[in-house]
Amino acid sequence: MDILLKDLAERFPEFKIKNYNESAYFVGFSHDSRTIKENELFIPIVGERFDGHNYIFEAFENGASMAICLEGKYDTDWDGLNMPIIIVKSIEDGLQKILNYAISHITAPVVAITGSTGKTTTKQMLTSILKTQMKVLHGDKSNTVWGNAVILSQYDDHDVIVLECAMDRKGEIAWHVNAVDPDLGILLNIGYVHAENVGTIEDVYKEKKDLADYMERTGKPLVLNIDDERLVRIYENYREGAELISFGQREDADFVISDIKIDKSGTHFKFRYYDNTLSVNLKIFGEGYAYNAMAAIVAANRLGVSIENCIKGVEQVENNNGRFEKLEFGDRITIVNDAYNANPTSMSMALKTFDLVCPRDDYHRIVVLGDMKELGEVSSEEHRKLGEMVKDYNFEEVYYVGDMYTDFNFGEHLESSDEVAAMLNIKIEMISEKNIAILLKSSNSIGLYQVPDFLKKLGVI
Repeated sequence: MDILLKDLAERFPEFKIKNYNESAYFVGFSHDSRTIKENELFIPIVGERFDGHNYIFEAFENGASMAICLEGKYDTDWDGLNMPIIIVKSIEDGLQKILNYAISHITAPVVAITGSTGKTTTKQMLTSILKTQMKVLHGDKSNTVWGNAVILSQYDDHDVIVLECAMDRKGEIAWHVNAVDPDLGILLNIGYVHAENVGTIEDVYKEKKDLADYMERTGKPLVLNIDDERLVRIYENYREGAELISFGQREDADFVISDIKIDKSGTHFKFRYYDNTLSVNLKIFGEGYAYNAMAAIVAANRLGVSIENCIKGVEQVENNNGRFEKLEFGDRITIVNDAYNANPTSMSMALKTFDLVCPRDDYHRIVVLGDMKELGEVSSEEHRKLGEMVKDYNFEEVYYVGDMYTDFNFGEHLESSDEVAAMLNIKIEMISEKNIAILLKSSNSIGLYQVPDFLKKLGVI
């Protein structure tokens, strides 16, 4: 992907360009001056505690061929660089225009996945299916416009591109879809995630709905979970003639899910496909994963993969990276690491699944929970509800790490993941007559995901 500066100047006359060089070009995007590669375009990210403009000089020293710069941020110290700098009134608007132009040559369909929970799992499942028959471009951890710009710049005659589209503020989904121009959208669910920056759950819905609005407006297919009490509104009001593929347990869905069951081997469900009822047996645990799998199957089928091969592909996926990751140590210790992130929906699913997979009769169950971040004004109430929910399960032991313990108001308060590991070290030694199951569930910043490694260093597991 060679994008010439002269073409950008012709296409976007509103850009002001310092040190214009007609032969200058870039081959990809980067927002990290430390890892930028030769001839990439540097995008400065501006946040509450950092400003990427401070690293423009370093980016050029490390190989950048040009950079974007916010109007008013240009530093005269850069004059000696004699390298092209594109001055824009908005980094977001500038990046959107440049990225949209840069990917205009790509013919492979772009899939955009969003929702409050399950985006990464759905991306993993969809990629697992598609890789059996296609060359797939995707990223493991990128879900921002900046990160997806980097992924898209790696395009090399791939057959399909799968992107995860997250948000943490208003307008980000609209910016995202306008920048990457998806050909197929997947909208999973709406929950209390990023409410701190966005507002109420209705505000979250409106932001996520921007993907549906874009697909409806452009006439491209949307895969939609109509069991979600808010997303069903989209289903009920979608423009006639626009392509919407629905799934859920409702009988009027295009793909009807039924008989969701969870046992020690994984999650099992059935779905109706025309006049056939087919079974899916996942290796991962949780009712929500049936919805992620269904979304992936529907999308892959729409992209040309047979239903049979969709099922085979999705059944190969295993949990990892702190998403209800079931870890077995010896004959008697099971740790469920579900501490990648947390919100009310995923907390509820984790507790329910843990109770099913690790029943009281078979295990002494220790539950360690932590704060659910970015819930905004509903944080106290949601943590109070969580405490009440945990009481109903009658787990043998419950511990809590984080600032919201007063609202959670149940079990014992611990200060850190180090203290959790020290506590578990003692408990594992004391409880010798029964198998032990431990659930770790919190937002990533609490650090509970580190506990298995701490226990390994202590020699406990």
